[in-house]
Amino acid sequence: MKSKILSLAIIIAITIIALYCVLNGPESIILHWSFAGEADSYGPKYLILALPVISFIVFLLIVNQEKHPYDTSLVSEKNRKNRNPKALCDIMPILLLAILYITACSVQIISMSSLVPFSLIIIAIILFNYKLRKSRKL
Repeated sequence: MKSKILSLAIIIAITIIALYCVLNGPESIILHWSFAGEADSYGPKYLILALPVISFIVFLLIVNQEKHPYDTSLVSEKNRKNRNPKALCDIMPILLLAILYITACSVQIISMSSLVPFSLIIIAIILFNYKLRKSRKL
């Protein structure tokens, strides 16, 4: 439950930043960075509104997966028993923090360091694997 509340708070922050950008921000936003963290593609500021939508869709997909963990024909019966649907919900705030960071960098509130989103994703993968192994031992 705590991860869902934290995730919703992060989505609200992403939405506030995006709306601020559309109302008061620069006419163009950064769409892409090189590995060095330098902006190499720009676009109209209205594209920033896609990030809150993407964040909310990610939230809904993960919450749905937690509620209905076995609604997939792609997973074998053996693998279904080894899954921990809560593990994905636990890493959701970390993934949304990566989107929040990208949103803030897109509107140039902070500068991009490619290490930050990659680090957050690596932390999420490690935490996810830890939660899966911990649940299998129980």
